[in-house]
Amino acid sequence: MISDEQKLAAVLAYFEEKESPYQIANRLQMDRQYIRLWIELYRYHGIEGIIRPQGFTNYEDSFKIKVIQHLIETGDSLLQTAAKFNIPSRETIRRWKEQWMSTAGEVLYQVEKERQSMPKKQPASSDLNEKTTEELKAEIEYLRMENAYLKKLKALVQEKDAFKSKKK
Repeated sequence: MISDEQKLAAVLAYFEEKESPYQIANRLQMDRQYIRLWIELYRYHGIEGIIRPQGFTNYEDSFKIKVIQHLIETGDSLLQTAAKFNIPSRETIRRWKEQWMSTAGEVLYQVEKERQSMPKKQPASSDLNEKTTEELKAEIEYLRMENAYLKKLKALVQEKDAFKSKKK
């Protein structure tokens, strides 16, 4: 296992000594993708991107969705996305995307089922009057994000189904 100090030294060799990721990887006898990730983490987050607290990080589902949504919308690579969101491994994002894709159909089915069976409930006007402008703006932003997520989810499920039927 490589230490945080060795990671930082590798990143500084890239920036200060103009060593290539390939050269650094050969010297450390490791895959250059790790070097590229450390460089990007440093570029986005400074030393905090390289030196991390020990132990397991538990990410909230909302954060995972935000990361996957960013990945899909921007077309960034797993490495770029990991660096932007300060995630130490691109494999973490790949796993989240895989899990998301495998449950996409199930989630979409549940959403459609709820949409059909539950009548729309209008909020009481007193509820709206009690909320501050900031709370209402935050709720609107959340609902917009949720709507965009569901649209992308539906498109991905359709794309996945089309791919499956094309494969047959």
